[in-house]
Amino acid sequence: MDRVLLFGGGLQVLSMARSLKENGHYVDVMGEHNEVSCKCCFVERCYQCNLQEQTVGIFLDFISDKNYEIVIPMEDPYSDWLSKNKAEIEKLSAIKCAVMDWDIYQLASDKTRLLAFCESKGIPHPKTMLIDENLDVVAGKIGFPALVKPSHSNGARGIVKVDDIEQFKTIAPKIKAKYGECTLQEYIYTKDYYYNVMLYRCVDGKFANHCIIKILRYYPIKGGSSSLCMTVENERLLNICKKTLNELQWIGFADLDLLEKSDGDYRLIEINPRVPASVKASAISGVNFAEIIVAGTLGREIPKYVYQTGKYLRGIGLDIAWFIASPNRFRVKPSWFKFLGRDMYYMEGGWKDIKAMLMSIWIGIKKQMNPNFRKEKSGMN
Repeated sequence: MDRVLLFGGGLQVLSMARSLKENGHYVDVMGEHNEVSCKCCFVERCYQCNLQEQTVGIFLDFISDKNYEIVIPMEDPYSDWLSKNKAEIEKLSAIKCAVMDWDIYQLASDKTRLLAFCESKGIPHPKTMLIDENLDVVAGKIGFPALVKPSHSNGARGIVKVDDIEQFKTIAPKIKAKYGECTLQEYIYTKDYYYNVMLYRCVDGKFANHCIIKILRYYPIKGGSSSLCMTVENERLLNICKKTLNELQWIGFADLDLLEKSDGDYRLIEINPRVPASVKASAISGVNFAEIIVAGTLGREIPKYVYQTGKYLRGIGLDIAWFIASPNRFRVKPSWFKFLGRDMYYMEGGWKDIKAMLMSIWIGIKKQMNPNFRKEKSGMN
């Protein structure tokens, strides 16, 4: 049994904690917003921390008497902090940090630098250009429609579709003022779904198990986080992702998003260098990424699993938001009103973790009632 610290909250905690606990590990959570995590029946203890005030010294003091073997980041800010401080933490303690080293991590998490890297390595990606002072030049090279995208954001925050130069010149300065560095990216007319690929690259360059999800519904409705997905197999997608991680010399878990421009014509749009909320899709499909991460990080033999396709994973909180925003709410397949089924599972937990599930749904409803949250997402609805 290993003592595992999940660093940060989020829905991914529910799946990760369950997968680890059912394999005999002891699981704690440390983060700022632990309303859902603290209700999770697979978590032993929840600890609060202020990430803005967190230092390596404070972190080392916290873990000094708890004998954790490994810390796994959940949300973006925690993953960023842990990667930046990984070398010092591992030098001064026995704990292992399940996150990529900072030099590679910051390249992968910066959407602008990542797509420039893809350009240099021949990896298919959307045409993208950094927004500088000369908006006319940028617009001329990318064209319209296009997306104004912050280089650092998550959950479609700050992304706005612009259809002409006038709209671009109005929107771009506002997005830059709020989010910092931004790009203009070609708008790819895709099918009404996109793909997410989760996989683990080992120290020796080989790959452990993978999971591919076809995201059938998402919020915001023009490109956001999954509210309903299905596990699939796709060799071409997998090869693009493996090439990307090989070129980066990536070690560990990665989560990649790709669009399909036309049949079999895929475009990598970003890498999430931490565990996503949709990680439960892998668990219900037979792949225990939580155990793979622990084994790989601690230098043990990595277990192999039999991957199963055709499993559905639904995020009911986001799917409610999708239902409110989408004009296709009564025409979509599978039906929005299909709540039960042998292959239907929920990101929020399920009956074995009902308190956490109810808390997560309630938090999702409160978010949708917040006008500031809705405004952040409005550019893609």
